[in-house]
Amino acid sequence: MVTVVARKIMIQATGFGTGVGKSFIVALLCRLFKENGYRVAPFKTLNLTPVTYVKNGREFGYAQALQAVAAGVEPDYRMNPFTPKPLGDGKFDIFLEGVCIKRNYDPAKDFIKASLKRMLGFKEEYEYIKDAAKRCLESLSEEYDIICIEGSGPAKLFGFGPFSKLLEVANMETARIADAPVVFVTDNLDSVPGILSYLEKEERRRVKGVILNKFRADELLGMGIEERYIRLGIRRLKSVYRKKIGIDILGVVPYFPELAELPDLDPIKPSPKIPFDIWRKIIKSIAEKAREYIDLDKIYKIMC
Repeated sequence: MVTVVARKIMIQATGFGTGVGKSFIVALLCRLFKENGYRVAPFKTLNLTPVTYVKNGREFGYAQALQAVAAGVEPDYRMNPFTPKPLGDGKFDIFLEGVCIKRNYDPAKDFIKASLKRMLGFKEEYEYIKDAAKRCLESLSEEYDIICIEGSGPAKLFGFGPFSKLLEVANMETARIADAPVVFVTDNLDSVPGILSYLEKEERRRVKGVILNKFRADELLGMGIEERYIRLGIRRLKSVYRKKIGIDILGVVPYFPELAELPDLDPIKPSPKIPFDIWRKIIKSIAEKAREYIDLDKIYKIMC
């Protein structure tokens, strides 16, 4: 029997990484792939969030549950193997593969313990995270056709000490583990050259395109610009950008006001949860509108 390994694609963010729409773009791609007949699973190595989902005693990021709903599959702890859950007062519950391995974790107090572990030769925490990510990815890959991976924060973040290293694990290290091409999502194309300049050569080779999110076509229409001219402008933008930067714009996704009326998909502070029944209807409606704005043919090609 031949084991079929899922194709993979990874969405990472430029800029500071928060609010550009990574979680939404992954959910949207999951939905579009699903509508094209593929069995799809979302994945995010690290989700630092106070808003979680519990299934069969396993707890993980609620955003991955929403992405699973968009894909038409059951939420699964393997979709988010590492989940630090902020409790307030600088403390966290730490979940690895859905199991709480540390309650009321205080990084300041536990710093000495972590240092001793390294001195004594035990595995560093990052290695446990990498092992869990690899284990979950391999398992999901045997059950799904496509794994749509979300990065955490920006693709690169300097000057934040151990947190910067942790984001490396959740972004380019995860891309390496999954052997996945990377597509940036941004709401500002000017941020792309900067993030590209921070990447190592091997990391830069993984970057295959950009998706521009929250494009305000509605504002242009409100200024009296006809839709046909907006479309011509988008085509021109793609052509010029390809020549200037050397990577393709794979989508120009418009701003959807219905999303603004919902709680955040992946909040960094306590927030109401989007009910699954409401989310199913909204993501289906948005996917119908957004399909024409994403070049799925090119995305399928870069996943081969």
